[in-house]
Amino acid sequence: MSERLLPARESLAWIACFLSIATLLVVTGFTSTDSDSALYAGLADRLTQEPIERWLAPEWWGFWTHVHMSGLFREHPAGVLLLPAALARIGIPAVQGAYVVGVAAGLGSLLLMAGLIRRFTVRDDARLALVLLQLMPVAFVFRIRANHEYPMLVCLLVALHGLAAASSGSLVAGALLVSIGLAAGLVIKGVFVAKILLAVALWIAINPTGEAGARRRSAIAVAIGIAATIGVAIAYDAIHAAATSEPFWSMYWQRQMGPLTEVGTADVILNSARNLLFYLSRLIWHPAPWSLALALVAWRMRGHFGERWRAIPAPARQGLLFAIAFALLATLLVSPVSRYAERYAFLDSHAIACAGVVAARRAWPSMSDAVMRLDRRIPAFPALVWLALALLRLFAGSVLPRIG
Repeated sequence: MSERLLPARESLAWIACFLSIATLLVVTGFTSTDSDSALYAGLADRLTQEPIERWLAPEWWGFWTHVHMSGLFREHPAGVLLLPAALARIGIPAVQGAYVVGVAAGLGSLLLMAGLIRRFTVRDDARLALVLLQLMPVAFVFRIRANHEYPMLVCLLVALHGLAAASSGSLVAGALLVSIGLAAGLVIKGVFVAKILLAVALWIAINPTGEAGARRRSAIAVAIGIAATIGVAIAYDAIHAAATSEPFWSMYWQRQMGPLTEVGTADVILNSARNLLFYLSRLIWHPAPWSLALALVAWRMRGHFGERWRAIPAPARQGLLFAIAFALLATLLVSPVSRYAERYAFLDSHAIACAGVVAARRAWPSMSDAVMRLDRRIPAFPALVWLALALLRLFAGSVLPRIG
């Protein structure tokens, strides 16, 4: 078998599987009971009635009247609405287009995670990841959604692939990918781009590839990416102001920071402690059982941890350190925020999941070997697993228990 992560024929199978699900989403008129997804799908649909000049200035348009929201929509930038609205221009209903975009982002993030794992360890680990990353609670909960989580995960992974490219000497391609990841992350979920900034800063600090000059090239790529993102932010504000006569970012920042200014120091400490426990529980449960495999491998290293840690091949060891450090620091980053939700731990959970699926091959070799035998015997096995799980969610989702 080719050493490529995805042989050419399997790439075609992935495309066919995605197009099949996308078609079914459209022809069945799929909608979701998830309130956030329904909101963003509805806003995208309503946005299509506006001239393109106003696409960066959506309003509440009567959605979520139960929380008395009206006027301009400032919960997040409009990025997550733009692709569904654009799909409507080619005949795909914007409501279903929002779910098509969400599914595409979920599939893209799966492939990007496996590709990043392949950079740090052997191909079998990455092939195993293509299957196991689909089989955890967070994947079942978010499999077909129209919200920000998978698009933001794609942005993070694109930026990290850019840093990997820059580390390997492809500075122009690396800077371009980092710029896309950061700028798109800002336009999609605003202040939450901070997690991507944290990830790229951590990459520079840890230098997981260990290649000569990698830290310098990564720093240059990040500097270019930040400059490009600032430019995008300025342009976004100008377009929004031209459409509404109001700036976006200053009003958005007031909306995001308002809840923090309404509580005292003691409240912040208590909220931070509560939130930290909440998010740590999600770091364990959402990537389970692969988070448990990671813990089991760490437990088996006790007594001779330093020696066994150094015995791990350097790229895998540095990749593991990066994934765990990012998950923990990203969790600390959002813990002081007064509002909390399991989606805020989405990126962190997937970092643990990536480390966990690699650990699973060492913790439970019998299970891993069984999956790999299926992968070798059944053409495009991970793609078929993806298709089966998407069909299950599409046609039986209303009766499946929520395991998140």
